[in-house]
Amino acid sequence: MARILVVDDEESIRETLGIFLRKAGYEVELAEHVPAAQQWLKDGAFDVVVTDIIMPRLTGVELLEMIRQQWPRVKVILMTGQPTMETAAATVRVGAYDYLTKPIVKEDILHRVGNAVKLKAAEDERARLAEAERRQKAELEENYNRLRQLESLRDSLVLMIIHDLRSPLAGMLGYLDVLKTKTTGKLSAAESNFLDVVQQNAEKMMRLILAALDVNRLESGQMPLNRQAYDLTTLAKTVMALLGSLVRQRHLSIEAPSEPVMVKADKEVIERVMTNLLANALKFTPDFGDVRIIVSRDGASARLAVTDTGEGIPAEHHTKIFEKFGALDKGAHGYSTGLGLAFCKLAIEAHGGQIGIVSEVGKGSTFWFTLPVV
Repeated sequence: MARILVVDDEESIRETLGIFLRKAGYEVELAEHVPAAQQWLKDGAFDVVVTDIIMPRLTGVELLEMIRQQWPRVKVILMTGQPTMETAAATVRVGAYDYLTKPIVKEDILHRVGNAVKLKAAEDERARLAEAERRQKAELEENYNRLRQLESLRDSLVLMIIHDLRSPLAGMLGYLDVLKTKTTGKLSAAESNFLDVVQQNAEKMMRLILAALDVNRLESGQMPLNRQAYDLTTLAKTVMALLGSLVRQRHLSIEAPSEPVMVKADKEVIERVMTNLLANALKFTPDFGDVRIIVSRDGASARLAVTDTGEGIPAEHHTKIFEKFGALDKGAHGYSTGLGLAFCKLAIEAHGGQIGIVSEVGKGSTFWFTLPVV
């Protein structure tokens, strides 16, 4: 129920307007002068104030100015028994919602007050929504900052643990080498295989540790890059040769221009990026499937793409796979990225290039990256 305050020094007018407005369903309070009206406004919320202009002590225009300063959304309708152009202009200048002349007609005041109430309700709703949005935004920002702090703490803890694991693991690998040398020809085939499996897993752990440390260095901009001019096709062929044992019954090929595609890059880092992409393609391509490396040049950029005929990755996961420790659900056929693709993304971006994926379930995937040409 809207609340209306009627201010007039003539009791008969106050009471008459009060009757009109109460019968129309409004909650109405009456004030005989401006100080009384001010007290009502301080004690409770009002939607519309209907006030005479000419009153003793303080005028309706002065009351309007006070309302504009302290309760700016309250709508004020001014009344006068002596209307003039100057009076009307003054009410507009100080921000009156409407202007009535006495004697007041019932239908007229109900119409003006009704419109003022609707406008006040709309402004109140906008203000409520704006405040709710502001609070939601502040809450989201606070939660985001808290998550960032927790993420930073987690990363620091993980990095510390990984860094501390490197030394004892290096010692284990050293003693494994010694143990294998000392036991050459003394162990059965099964026992030798056990040692090989232990060594392979320890080496895999070391690669993971080094990858995590490299990702952290790239994120913090503390990994120096030894940039020199290299032919991207030659680098790709080198990686193909290194991963030859993974090809097995798959068909691996390369398409490249006859002329060199020269890029200025850190050879070791870019070879690691290619190794990650090619190893993933071979891993997720079934037997007798095709894996292709395509090298090309487009203006100031060189592009390398690794295309496979695997099961493909749903579009909603295309961004997630480049996140640290990103792992896709079973709907994405268990595709787990660990730190490999996170390293690739950071490494390529550190070179001033871009990396991405084009993939569709059932139609395979293409991982690509670009580098500036020399």
